[in-house]
Amino acid sequence: MQLQGTFSNFYLLPNFTKEEFDNYIYELFGTGPTRPPSKRKIEKMVLVEEDWRPLHDPQYFTEETKYKNVHYKMRCMNHHYFLQTSYELLQQTCYNLIALCSDGTNMCKMSNKTVEGVFCKLTEGTTIPECDYESTYMHGYVIITCRWNNETQEFIPHTINNMVPHT
Repeated sequence: MQLQGTFSNFYLLPNFTKEEFDNYIYELFGTGPTRPPSKRKIEKMVLVEEDWRPLHDPQYFTEETKYKNVHYKMRCMNHHYFLQTSYELLQQTCYNLIALCSDGTNMCKMSNKTVEGVFCKLTEGTTIPECDYESTYMHGYVIITCRWNNETQEFIPHTINNMVPHT
């Protein structure tokens, strides 16, 4: 059957390369460790555009998670942050002095500049699309974890750990 040649790119999502799609499927169904952090992953999962929707919107996270497809192996995230900042600011933060993480360890870094963001906490649901979240607007210093990327020989922002309110 001649479908092979025309069918090969059918499953690709918009703006995904074949490699990114394969990585996404691996993270979704794979049993091994998750893939290392990447600039593209942070841009897709954490950073938001300024004019997308107001950060004060109480339904911000519920809608944004559907738009950005935020989940872990089809399960709702217990909490998550969306930030209105640049990737470059987050990457610069990886080279700042050590800051205290929310769990009490000294593995985090805190930004020198304030950012706006939304903290979201799961209120109900366990699997997508039943996830509902409570969204809280925040303005402050972001605390992140970073991981070394052997390929690019630089630190890559990995997770948003917390935000310290700006006073």
